[in-house]
Amino acid sequence: MAANARQIIVIGAGIGGLAAALALQRRGFRVAVYERAPEIREIGAGVVIAPNARRALRDLGVDAALEAVSCSVSVIHTCDYRTGEIVRTNRNEQIIERQGMGVLQVHRADLHALLMEAVRANDPAALWPGHEFVGLDQDAAGVSVTFANGACCRADVVIGADGNTSAVRSLLFPGEAPRFNGQVAFRALIPDELVPAVFQQRQFAMHPAPRRYLLHYPLRRGRIMNLIGCGQTASWQEEGWAIPATNEEFEEHYSDFAPELLALIRSIPPGGLFKWGLRDREPLKTWTLGRVTMLGDAAHPMTPFLGQGACMALEDALLLGRAFAAASTVDEALSRYETARKTRGTNVQLWSREEGMALQDPSRPRRTALDRGLYDYDPLGVPV
Repeated sequence: MAANARQIIVIGAGIGGLAAALALQRRGFRVAVYERAPEIREIGAGVVIAPNARRALRDLGVDAALEAVSCSVSVIHTCDYRTGEIVRTNRNEQIIERQGMGVLQVHRADLHALLMEAVRANDPAALWPGHEFVGLDQDAAGVSVTFANGACCRADVVIGADGNTSAVRSLLFPGEAPRFNGQVAFRALIPDELVPAVFQQRQFAMHPAPRRYLLHYPLRRGRIMNLIGCGQTASWQEEGWAIPATNEEFEEHYSDFAPELLALIRSIPPGGLFKWGLRDREPLKTWTLGRVTMLGDAAHPMTPFLGQGACMALEDALLLGRAFAAASTVDEALSRYETARKTRGTNVQLWSREEGMALQDPSRPRRTALDRGLYDYDPLGVPV
């Protein structure tokens, strides 16, 4: 154990930050998690949790509880966007046979709540909302962190888990701000009673098309349908990832899709549709500077096209905890962590970009996360 890491600060209380705190707590470390929002919560949306990430969640003690409130469909379909005809299927039973567990369709808020509950159960004083990170100073003995509310805290090490617009990253490696990557996404959660019957039967389907795609899958034991549309556009000015949008605007962008898909868009309840512009950053040569490192989207911003963004953050979190448990110093722990994670994080970041281009260009061959063998990864078996 890194005996000189008596206090660890995590910046950001999203899925990655909470998972990192939990992984460290379960290995005997004291962790404080600082979040800029006045209330620590997750905005409602769907996320796919594949076996590679579920192995991390099993170690963290939350996988069984998450499975109980989520969905695990029997068949994942790829369909023709114009006709709705099925062109490819992947069966979850085959994934379970190979991996020992299946793919879960998860409401982000449910995963976030389970992680937060576990962190608080270990230490009721671990979470600090209303603390926006503004700066840090480090020396040979530790790191001093300052916040917009005037608070200043001292720790032996700092973990930046504050997303793809990470303030920690911008401070450590200035001059490379997040950039719009030419994609705008729509998302909606549709109550089951409003979902057309064809989608209640064909629960999980991807509909790739030139310059766009639609994806839908059920959440919360089938009570909600998660709908995502992502497509290319020339420019984007608005900030935020929960900008209200209209069904008519969504349908206009996908007007050549199959009639039943347009009916699904029209079934979105009033006020239930949001949009955001995807932002990206180039891979870094290192994630670590002195006693400060990063994980999740702060380290390797992940486009959604392989469904691996949350999965990579969970893998990072567990490897971080294992690295600190295996090391005798902070420097050694951070070196072990980055050595174990840097190549995979960067590769999946770049592969996700490739899959995004293939999804929206029929001339390109697709290689999904399953095709690439990403599910085979075991964060408990990786040497640290």
